Parts: sequence; C-alpha cells; structure tokens
Amino acid sequence: MEDILGDIGAVVGVAGCFVCDAEGQILASTLPEVFEEGILATVSRTITQTTAGLFIARRRKVQEIDLLFDEGRVVIKPLRTGCLCILCERNMNVPLLNLTADVAARKLSEAMRRDGSEPEAIQDEEPPMDLVLHGIVDAYPDVVRPVMDFEQSLPDGKRQSASNALGQRAGEAIFQRRYSSMNVPAAIPQVLEMVAVPAVSPFAIANSQGNSLDVLACPFCRNLSASSPRCHFLAGLVEGLLKSVPGLEDAEVTETRCRARGDDTCSFLANPKPQ
Repeated sequence: MEDILGDIGAVVGVAGCFVCDAEGQILASTLPEVFEEGILATVSRTITQTTAGLFIARRRKVQEIDLLFDEGRVVIKPLRTGCLCILCERNMNVPLLNLTADVAARKLSEAMRRDGSEPEAIQDEEPPMDLVLHGIVDAYPDVVRPVMDFEQSLPDGKRQSASNALGQRAGEAIFQRRYSSMNVPAAIPQVLEMVAVPAVSPFAIANSQGNSLDVLACPFCRNLSASSPRCHFLAGLVEGLLKSVPGLEDAEVTETRCRARGDDTCSFLANPKPQ
C-alpha cells in the first residue's frame, strides 16, 4: 500500500496521505513524522464516522470530501470499507490530483480485499456495511430512519440477509457499550427481560414472556404490507444481544408474527440453534 500512496505523494502540492479501514485503523501512511499515530487514529475514526453519517443522510455513498483550511487542504476518498486521506496545499488543483488519486483508490480497495481488510462479498453498488454500522450504533436509539434508508438502498434479493446481519452486529455493539458490565444470566428469558426489552424500548413498545419478545407498533414495518415477516433488522438486533451473553452464542431469533402481514403485533421467538 505504501507504493500506491507514494504515487499520490509524487503529485506536486501533496504533503502526504494515509489510508484507514472502516474501523478507523491506519493501514498505511506517507505523512511526515510530525503527525503522531494517536492523532491520526482519532482523525481516522472521525472521518469514517462522518462518511457513514453522510451516507445515511444522502442514501448513497459519498464520492469525495474536500476540506479547506487556512494553510492547507484535505481531500478524502471513501473506499468501499475505509478512506483514503490526502493532505495537500490549499491551492491544490484537485481535478489534476484526481487523475492519480482515483486510480490509487481503486488499487487500494483491491489491496485491502486481497489482504483481508475488505470483505470479498462487498460490491461497488452495495452500501458499505461497516460505515453504516458505525453510523447506526452512534445514532442509537435513533436508529429507525437510518435502518429504513439502508434497507431501501438494497436490492430485494439481498435485503433480508443484509438487514439481519446489520442488526446482529448492531446488537453486539450496543451490548458491549451498554450492558456488558451487567451480571446477566445465560438464560434466554432473563436476557430478553433484562437486555432486549430495555434496548428496544427507546424506539418501540416491547415486552417479553418466556422466550418470546413482543414489539407493539413496530416502527420497522409501519405502513408496509408483506406476505412474510418483514422486521429483519430487529430480529438480528435481538439475536446479536442474546449472542453477546457468554453461554448463548448459539441463540437464534425468528420473527413469528409481523404487522406487515396483518398480525396484531411483531413477535420474536428465541431458542438455542438446533444441533
């Protein structure tokens, strides 16, 4: 990756650049040593969270961010899972820079895919899952609109699996942020009552009984009509919360009732995965 960044650094007016993954981790940098690693890590996380927020707001991937300062300029190229950041002179000819930077961005995405920094399954036209995840977790509990925007950006054939996977990862992240310090027994009814109900309640009316979680007036299927359960993100969220409890890693959640298909409530049944 340093060789690819070196091509950008050879452009007149460029002071240096770096590339980070979707978690904000620096993968390679040609910036001068005056830029400490800790500062770059903070900047990287901020950039990835910003691009995630812009993606959610605009419902499409951001192609470029151009930041002007008194004595410099930062050009940001969001990759499929990460960002390329270029520090240059304020009066930099950005179209000229793009002749090199756009080619480098494609090469970096390919290099990240080869070394495992970028998942193989991600395609150019699909939303960047990791960036969306960061935006949703940071926005929690105001997750309904971002989730709905994400689902609408997906093709019909991939909506269920992608939304469920996003929900699971969001559930795991929310558990670590809010509930990991709790002494939660490894029993599905207790986890639903102590964790799932409080986690869902800020954006929906939820209650649990045994291994079932009922969500009244579910916001994810409001005004929708479907022949099968539709709340894929919420099912994944509950499953992610359950799997975060040691001893319940094999839990799985199935939506048994959904208002989108005419039921009076949305219900989710949790059980250990059959062996």
